[in-house]
Amino acid sequence: MKKIDPTDKIIQSAIYENPDVVVKILKDSGYRVSNNPTLQEITSKTFTALYEKKDEAFANRLDSLITTGEYNNFVMVAVGIASTIFSGIMGSRQAKKQRQLQMRIAIANLENEKLLAEEQLRVYGETERTKILANSLLSYRTSLQGESTQRQKNVYLYLIAIGLGISIIYGTNLLLSE
Repeated sequence: MKKIDPTDKIIQSAIYENPDVVVKILKDSGYRVSNNPTLQEITSKTFTALYEKKDEAFANRLDSLITTGEYNNFVMVAVGIASTIFSGIMGSRQAKKQRQLQMRIAIANLENEKLLAEEQLRVYGETERTKILANSLLSYRTSLQGESTQRQKNVYLYLIAIGLGISIIYGTNLLLSE
């Protein structure tokens, strides 16, 4: 399996961390994105804009998001990533570019799937932990309720014993007083 290019990894991480912002950048750059976009759609459109269409304005906006962590909707001068992207692409022929683009999109999608699988495992672990805690709480409540019922029975026995003791003392007192 081919490893993801470091530049593509940075782009893919930006897409995974801020998909809503990348969608806004795509829309601001004139790309159509569905109302309910998926990570695969966002990744595909982003890599197509960068590698196939060589959209410099889009690259500058995406670079602004990656370097500053926020998107201001200003066209900024591309620093590291945009120059790396464009210098790596310049001499390629169209068919080679298409194959590379598809490979990059596929690798980025695999990376997205890996991140989603990790997130799913984390959520599954939390769910299982919550189930264990709920079962423990249920067990504790059941044992507490059982002990409470036993204490109530003991209280009734004590009250009956005290009542019998008082009635014996009272009865004896009545017999002796006559």
